[in-house]
Amino acid sequence: MHLQALLNAPPAVYGLAIGVFGLFVLALLLPRGERRGLRGPFLALLIYAAARTSADLFPPGDVVPKLLRFTAAFAWGTGLVRSVFVVFASSRVLRFVPRWPKILRDIVQGVLYVAVALAALHAVGVEPDSLLTTSALLTAVVGLSLQETLGNLFAGLALQNQQTLMVGDWVRFADGHDGVGEVIEINWRATHFLTSGHVQVVVPNGVLARSTVRNYSRPTPVVRIETEVVLPYEISAEHARGVLLHALEGVDGIVLEPAPAVTVGDFNDSGIAYSVRFFISEFGRHDTIESAARQRILYTLRRANIGIPYPLQQFDLVGTAATKLAGLPEAKAVAATDLSTRLAHTEVFRGLSGELLASLGESTHPVLYSPGEIIIRQGDPGTELYALERGQVELVISNEQGQRVRVSVLEPGAVFGEAAFLTGGRRAATIVALSECEVLAIPRSALHHLLEKNRALSERLAKVLADRMDLLSQALNQAAETRLDDDRRSDLLFERIRQFFD
Repeated sequence: MHLQALLNAPPAVYGLAIGVFGLFVLALLLPRGERRGLRGPFLALLIYAAARTSADLFPPGDVVPKLLRFTAAFAWGTGLVRSVFVVFASSRVLRFVPRWPKILRDIVQGVLYVAVALAALHAVGVEPDSLLTTSALLTAVVGLSLQETLGNLFAGLALQNQQTLMVGDWVRFADGHDGVGEVIEINWRATHFLTSGHVQVVVPNGVLARSTVRNYSRPTPVVRIETEVVLPYEISAEHARGVLLHALEGVDGIVLEPAPAVTVGDFNDSGIAYSVRFFISEFGRHDTIESAARQRILYTLRRANIGIPYPLQQFDLVGTAATKLAGLPEAKAVAATDLSTRLAHTEVFRGLSGELLASLGESTHPVLYSPGEIIIRQGDPGTELYALERGQVELVISNEQGQRVRVSVLEPGAVFGEAAFLTGGRRAATIVALSECEVLAIPRSALHHLLEKNRALSERLAKVLADRMDLLSQALNQAAETRLDDDRRSDLLFERIRQFFD
């Protein structure tokens, strides 16, 4: 009896039962976070049930039931199509099948929806052929009006098929600074870009197909950046090349392979133009990386006493002329007395006599470093002792596995580089500038005589070296000196210093 009742059930019950069962199975198969995609098919199923049930309430020959049956058939078919696409877009299927481009998915869905609509018309007794061939004039008008739309559609398909552009690529699509952006969407009509200024630009696919497009993300994300620096004729080309290459070391974002290069360019009125070339793999940060490279070049040139001819010559001439006209004294280099006063504020040289500080100041020179720049590199030979006057530096050491271990942060007044400077070995740690730092560089020859004459200064340096070795050994937990008491360790290091200077 129940079977007979089921067989006599209206068609809406069968369609609803099949749809509910299918959605239930899909909900079990899909991951929990991806089940939201079934809301659309479920809504289409409800529309089908309501329209199909309402159609049975009207006389069969009326227009309203035909319209309701068409709505029911179209809703059931679109729900089926949408369910299939939800399954193909799930993470479990994408493990085995590559993801379709969005424009291709939209076109296939649109074609299937049209097919469902034609099938629904046929189901209610309307032949689609009669609608398509009713008016040749109407067909021509529609074709002409859709000419540009179809051009954008096929251009978008060509861009996707040839993989000229993909979502996430950085592309130059027009001239000027705002003509570079990241592809965030490619649909059937246009491609959407997001520029470095966070401005969204929409370009029709047909325009892109007719333009020259530069893709900085394909075939590889490695892109060369080039910047020009003009240096004086007095600087040899080989020396300039070495200084510029050294400036690029350690700049965040510059890849090691291919290696940076410097080429000699034009000879102009102010100097020689050098082209500094380096490669990056994150084009989205190209402005930041290029700015950091230029800043590092500026600081390195300043430490090497190499000026940039045109701006410096112009400002020097104007400044000198204005000074003479005003009757003011011209600016001079930093005096040794000024440096001796600055040295007196460091922890090691504080309290020394004015005569010793003046003698030391004659050989000391200030050096400026940019944020993130390596002042001392672990393993390099040491020739100078540094006194931190302004800024903060980070003390880092690499263990046997090559891992970088942060030891401490040094504040103004501290000295560093004392281990290799005093013992004659190589640098025991790496010193990195955390901010713009000004340090006072003291050559070994200047301290050599002072240490022989001033035992108190030697003991201070020995104490600094002992404390620094404690920090390093505690960070790595492997230095043998950690087992020695303070007095014995200081005596041992002081003896090694005396042996080095003998």
